[in-house]
Amino acid sequence: MTSLHVAIVGAGPAGSSAATFLAQQGARVTLLERNRFPRDKICGDGCTPRTLWMLERLGLGDLPTSPDSAPVDSVYALSPGGVVLEETIPSRLFGGKASVIARQVLDERLVRRAVQAGAELREGVLVEGIERDAHGVLLRCRDGEPLRADLVLGCDGSPSVVRRALGAPDFPRHEGAFAVRAYYENVRLSHPRSFAFFWEQELLPAYGWIFPLPDGRANVGLGMRADQLDASAVKLPALLEKFCTLPRVAPELAGARRVGKVKGHHLPYGSFSQHTQFDRALLLGDAAGFVNPLTGEGIEFALESGAFAAEAVAEAVAAGDFSARGLGGYARRWETRFRTAFRLNRRLMWAFERPWLLDRVFRTANRSTTVRNELSDILAGEATHISWRFVAEVARGG
Repeated sequence: MTSLHVAIVGAGPAGSSAATFLAQQGARVTLLERNRFPRDKICGDGCTPRTLWMLERLGLGDLPTSPDSAPVDSVYALSPGGVVLEETIPSRLFGGKASVIARQVLDERLVRRAVQAGAELREGVLVEGIERDAHGVLLRCRDGEPLRADLVLGCDGSPSVVRRALGAPDFPRHEGAFAVRAYYENVRLSHPRSFAFFWEQELLPAYGWIFPLPDGRANVGLGMRADQLDASAVKLPALLEKFCTLPRVAPELAGARRVGKVKGHHLPYGSFSQHTQFDRALLLGDAAGFVNPLTGEGIEFALESGAFAAEAVAEAVAAGDFSARGLGGYARRWETRFRTAFRLNRRLMWAFERPWLLDRVFRTANRSTTVRNELSDILAGEATHISWRFVAEVARGG
């Protein structure tokens, strides 16, 4: 692939992952980022066991054990009725280890890894348009010379300039979600090695989280479906403030101080099954809608989509076919890996928004190994199905 030139728009996890794998395969890679590193990204900062596995594949296996990372090995969850679930992340899930790494740190380490692998990084470059023809792709950049390449990968999040330029429809707002988060310091958490989730009655249909960060800091946030937010008078920043004062949450933040502003972000997961490959172009990560509908997790899917894209490009090079059909290996890979899990989690959203049912699931999980294990998989983002035994035991519970 030494003669292949790939332009990647967006140097987040998806773009840096694809850039690293493509550069390792010998492609010439130009990675375009509108901001300059280090830069912040609105996120829960949670890195699942699968995310750590992907970091290992990318040559960043040291990052989860560095001072920039807070180790996580368990899940703490609170149901609307006050039922507590505490569960160690099973070792069968990529060793059972997770972490929390601020995106400002994670994204910079990922992009530097891509550069180390041979990619060229251009910061402060805003792509405004894309033209494709039989000979390649032309990217028009503000305040810069046009860039010509053989292929373009859209990794520029939501909303995506590349997605729009390729003619793909915008994500339906009502099918996505919105999340807000804030950073706190001087935090003394009762579960400092846990992903903590709160389905508080006063928050529903939103849910909250507290994720530990190094040096006594924490990522505190909440998420809510866009259609429910639009139908209500709720303002998420105000709801986040309320979350922090709830009786079962306030002790976690006693004496803590918020650092910086509350920031929000749209999570696209409505149309993930469509419009990911085109002639000489692919969409990855958030630009493709690869977000877990239940938890809002997107980092692992971004990293994996980068690997899938690199593999599909290698196949297209071997076949000499850069059409959407020639790049079809990309869709086959992500559909095999993502589709079933995404569909399941969309269905589970219904259950997690019903207090009586969530209480019953949590109570049953505390006495049933089957329900506890499957619920752990759900909260870790690894579930692809719910067994009939799970359903039967929850139905008998209460």
